[in-house]
Amino acid sequence: MINQLGMALKQNQKVWPMKVRGYLESLNGWRKKTGGALEMDEVKDYSDDEGYTVLAKWKERGFGNPVIQDGKHEDWEYRANEVAQGAKYKSIDEVKEAVKRWSMSLRKEFRVVKSGSKEYDVKCVKDDCTWRVHAYKGIWKTHWECSIVTEHTCYAAGVEQTHRNITSSFIARHMYGLIIDKMDYEPRLIIRHIEQTFHYTISYVKAWRAKQKVFEMRFGTFDASYDNLPNMLSKIVARNHGSAYDTYHLPSFRAGPSILQ
Repeated sequence: MINQLGMALKQNQKVWPMKVRGYLESLNGWRKKTGGALEMDEVKDYSDDEGYTVLAKWKERGFGNPVIQDGKHEDWEYRANEVAQGAKYKSIDEVKEAVKRWSMSLRKEFRVVKSGSKEYDVKCVKDDCTWRVHAYKGIWKTHWECSIVTEHTCYAAGVEQTHRNITSSFIARHMYGLIIDKMDYEPRLIIRHIEQTFHYTISYVKAWRAKQKVFEMRFGTFDASYDNLPNMLSKIVARNHGSAYDTYHLPSFRAGPSILQ
């Protein structure tokens, strides 16, 4: 029995190499006939293939959806800072800033229809355009919510260098940290910063006013400081015994408020 098993193993050792050799020879012959098509199929690159159809949902307009440029609208690449319906903001100032940033991204201007303690409504400056953003204060008065947001139907005639909605207040809020950290920040540097950030040009007067508004946000207005001066002096005297102060009013020659000296 053992002798028969050993003979069978010797026969298999001779048969299997012959079978493998036959398979390799047949495979090499097939490759020569087909010109190596197998290797080409294995390494074929489909990245340059342009025969695929574009999905229909890619052309749908909406927040966050990619939009394909078909030449019918010019704002296809200006989807940044978009204000969406249902968006919530902490205050009306945040709503105003979001709308301004979006309008600058679209390179469109708007006019304020209503701005109050409970509602904020803006429309496109062009009367035939349907663009509109309406926001209101929430039921619990803890936030502001955008209830109406419609798309622009107008077209930009060209690239404008100025934007009516870039106000000195907007610039002051945007550059507050830069100006406070460097009090001698010059208006010309503010102009350059706005050009580099928003690609619009502002006047020197508007840049100067924006800097003054930053100082008012940080230190208060001149009128408030003027009114607080007597109270501040009385507090100094109360905390420092033996001190004294005296003030008198000088009449104004322009029929305005008197001058405290």
